Amino acid sequence: MIEVSNLTVRFGSKTAVDNLSVSINKGESILLAGANGSGKTTLIRSMAGVLNTSAGKIYMDDLESGPVSRGKIAYIPASLSFYDGLKIKEAIKLHRSFYRGFTFKEIGGYSFDSNQKVSALSRGEKTLFFLTLALSCSPEYILIDDVIHFLDPHLRDIFLQTILKLIGEQELALVIAAQSSFEIEGILDRVIIMDKGKIFLDEPVEDLKCRFVKIYAEEFHQDLPVVFSRDWQGVKELFLYPFEPDLYPSGKVEYLNLPDILRAFIGGEYDSH
Repeated sequence: MIEVSNLTVRFGSKTAVDNLSVSINKGESILLAGANGSGKTTLIRSMAGVLNTSAGKIYMDDLESGPVSRGKIAYIPASLSFYDGLKIKEAIKLHRSFYRGFTFKEIGGYSFDSNQKVSALSRGEKTLFFLTLALSCSPEYILIDDVIHFLDPHLRDIFLQTILKLIGEQELALVIAAQSSFEIEGILDRVIIMDKGKIFLDEPVEDLKCRFVKIYAEEFHQDLPVVFSRDWQGVKELFLYPFEPDLYPSGKVEYLNLPDILRAFIGGEYDSH
C-alpha cells in the first residue's frame, strides 16, 4: 500500500499539492484526473520520489519513501525524454544497471530494433518502450503521467492487455494521471479528482456512475447538487453529483459514461476558477 499523509508541495509561492492524504492499495487501478494545474503531475512525481516535498510523508508498504521503497515503483513521465541520445540496446543496458532483477521482456509480441535510437521512436512506440522497461523491473506499483493518448489503437490494446494481466497475476497497483478515461475506462476501479492541490472526489468507478446524472430543466434549481451547467437548445443542461433518486423522477435523468462525467467535473472546476 502507498500511504500519502499530509503531503504539501510548493514551488516558490505556489502550492501545487496542499496537505493531501490518500491511500493506494495493491491491485487497484486508479485514474487521477483534474483540470490543468490541479496537482496531478506533482502528486505522481512525489509518489515516484523524484520531487522534494515541502511537508508530509509518503510510505510504501510501511517503508518511508527512499531508495529501498522506490525500487517497488515504476514511473513513466509525460516528457518521455529519458535515454533519447541512446540506442535501444544501450538504454536497456543502462536501465539494467539501476535495478536488481531486471529482465527485459517485450510485451504483447511487439519487438524493438535494438540498434534504433530511442529518439527515433514515435511517441506511441516510445510510450510502449518505457512501459516495457518499467515492467521489466517487476514493480509493485506503476505510476503513469498522461501518456496513454500517445498510443494508437493497436499499441493501446497491448498496453491494456498487459496491465490487466499483471493486475490479476501480481496485484500490481496502477495510477494513471490523465484528464480523460477514453478507452481505459474498462480497467479502472477508482477515480480520484483533484482541484487546486486537494482531492475533490475519491470514489469507485461504478459507484460514481450511479451517483452522477444529467437532467434538463428550464431554470437552475438552487437546491440541486449541480457540478456543472450549460445552456442547450433553450434549456439548462444540469450535471448533478451526488444524485439522490428521490430528488428527481427517474425517467428524466440520464446516466453517463466516465469520460462524460470527467468532462463535466473538469468544466465545473474551470467555472469555479
